[in-house]
Order: sequence, then structure tokens, then C-alpha cells
Amino acid sequence: MLYLVNAMLLYFMITQWGVQPAVAGALLLGVRLYDGVLDMVIGTLSDRTRSRWGRRRPWMAAGALVSAAGTVAIFLPPLSADASMRQVQITLAVLLFFTGYSMFSVPSSAMPAEMTTDPAERTSLMSWRTFFLQLAGLTGGAGAPWLVARLGSGMQAYTAMACVAAVFVLVTMAASVLCTGRVAATKATGVSLSRGEAILTLLGNRPFMALLGIKFCGYIGIAAMGAVGLFFVRDVLGRDESAMAQIQLVTSVVGMACLPVWSRMAGRYGKVPVYVVALVLSIAANASWLMASAQEPAWLLLARAFAVGFASTGGLLMSLSMLPDAIEYDFMRTGLRREGVYSGVFEFFQKAAYAVAPFAVGLFLQWNGYVAGAGAAQQSPQAIAAVRLTMGGIPVVTYGAALLILLTAYRLPSRPRLA
Repeated sequence: MLYLVNAMLLYFMITQWGVQPAVAGALLLGVRLYDGVLDMVIGTLSDRTRSRWGRRRPWMAAGALVSAAGTVAIFLPPLSADASMRQVQITLAVLLFFTGYSMFSVPSSAMPAEMTTDPAERTSLMSWRTFFLQLAGLTGGAGAPWLVARLGSGMQAYTAMACVAAVFVLVTMAASVLCTGRVAATKATGVSLSRGEAILTLLGNRPFMALLGIKFCGYIGIAAMGAVGLFFVRDVLGRDESAMAQIQLVTSVVGMACLPVWSRMAGRYGKVPVYVVALVLSIAANASWLMASAQEPAWLLLARAFAVGFASTGGLLMSLSMLPDAIEYDFMRTGLRREGVYSGVFEFFQKAAYAVAPFAVGLFLQWNGYVAGAGAAQQSPQAIAAVRLTMGGIPVVTYGAALLILLTAYRLPSRPRLA
């Protein structure tokens, strides 16, 4: 569901509600920052939760219900003609959705670190998680735009799509809760630190801090592409929402199919070298969007999507499998079980990236004369050039920064000693 919101919300607000790009970006910035802070709160609370269903699953179950309700609320028609009331409505709806998503995602992200201490098993485990993330991308990023296009691309089409998506969200999240009832789980240890000591030991976890920087940079690029993708398809490629569905379809299917390749490469060569390869390929693949045009054949467009899907899946898998390693490193240094805290901080930086990127994209488009609510024919060449640069240029820069951090700052000691 997060894929759907990331890909369609900014576009929906600007084209259907007529919200100015800078205003829409600022609204999403505020909501995302709230969501990021909430992640850390939920992570801490889930670490402290005691129940017959474990530490994580009660939060996940509640999050499933709230997320489904928020999904429908986001894409409802405006309930008032007043512009201020419209902004209040969409803000409350987005807050509801992201509250539910945090309640589900933070505890579920903490669980892999509890299930196994073997790095190779973590890569295998995260391969499955990446598979289902790609499946979610296929459903939200491809299925939703396709359904909207089929239903006429109007406000009612978005509302109908949201109702279908809410059912999917509720069923899949509920299945995750039910299927994790017997998995291995850790319990809080008797070790305790003051708040200041806890923060210092977290900041002293250098592999984790480097991983945060890598992921923040990478997600800035991903979020920028997600925010501008539908604009790019319409204004640069001259196609409708169904073209975005085709791109996401290829990206997701390729991502799911290539997971065994990346997993085996990580087992043979190590996670860091494979991550380097994935980032280099991501830079090259995303740079190709700068050369895309409305005149290019469909096969070339889909070839770009193929390359992006292959490269991005490798980066996603490596980062997910490296997070439990960094969490285990913290346990070996401190004796503390803080999977929820670490997952919350990790999610916060992801959400911060998704907050900054749409805000920056909205400002950039407005500064370059993008007209809210207007069709592609009414946009100036400067505005269309800004859309193209956002789609291809920003990911190249951010993936390059992530690669630099990975090469210079990430080091995971093999056998750390308890501090």
C-alpha cells in the first residue's frame, strides 16, 4: 500500500484536487515527519510490550485495521468546497493511513532480527520479504494506475481503486499476523541503560549509522521517482496512467524473478560487494530516464524498466539483510535487545526521505512553472524539463552519495565484544 501512496498521492492531490505543488509537498513533508517520529515511539513501545501474542503481533493487527481505513480515506472526494477544509481533510486522512502503517511496519521490521542470528539465513529470509515487497509494488504501483485508467481517471475512479486496495491491505496484513504466531522471538534482557547511555550506544553503532546514511540517500531517489513518475509518464512520454502500470509491472516482475540471483551473489561474494554492484547499476539505469522521450518505442521504455527493476532489487535485498546484522552487532556490544528501537529509527530515516523528496519535488515543479490541474499541453518546456530532471537526475545523485557512504563508512566487525 505504501507503494500506491508514494506513487499516486502527490499526483492525485495536484491533478484531482487542484492543490498547488508546493502546498501539496509541504503537507506531505509535515505528515511524513510526524510519521517518522511515530516510528521511533512505536519501536520503543513494541520492545516493551508484554502479551500472550508476543511483543510485535498486537501492534501489527491494529495497524492492519487502521491502514485499511486510511487507504479509503485518502482517496475520498472532497467533502467541502472550501480550500482550507480540503487541506484539513486530506491531512487527517494521510495521518490516519501512516499511523496504521507505522503500527504494522515497525514491529514487522523488527521480527527478522529475532528469527535468526545467521547472516546467510537473514539474506534468505529477506529474499522472501523483498519478494513480497516487489509483489506489493506490482499491486500498488502497477495495478492501481491500471485500474484508475480503466475506470476513467476521474475522482470516482480513485475512490473505487482505494476501496479495492483497502481490502487487499487488510487481507495481506492479517495474513502476516496470523502466519507469524509461532516464529522465534527474543525477550527483553535484564540489561538496562540510562536514556543518555542508550542513545550514545546507538550512535556508536557505526555499521548502523552508515546504513542509515545509505538508505536515506537511496530512498530520496526512490521517493523522488515515485512522486514524479506519473507526471513523467504523462508530460514527458505523452502517455496515460496505464503506461505507469506497465513500467511498474515490468519492474516488479523482474525484481521478483532476479531475487535468487542476488541472493546467491551475496552468499558467494558478500553483501557489501554485491551492494556496490547494485548501486552502480542503479545509477546507470536511472540515468537512462534523462534520454527518454515520447517518440521512443515501447520496447525501449520497458527495457529501462527492466534495468531499474533488476538493479533496485539488489540494493533493496542487501540493505534489508544488512539491518539485522547491525542490530545483532548492537546486542553483542551492549547485551540489549532493541530490535524495535532500531527498526523504528531505520523506518524514521526512510520516512524522512519520503518526506523531503515530495516536498522538494513540489517546490521544484512550482518554481519551474508547473501548472496544477492543467494538462500536459498546457505545461511549459521548462516545467517538462523539470519533470525529466527529477525523474533521472535526482536518483543519479542520491545513489552516488549512497555508494560513497557504503565504500567509505560501512564496516561490520566480525566478532564484536560486549561493551
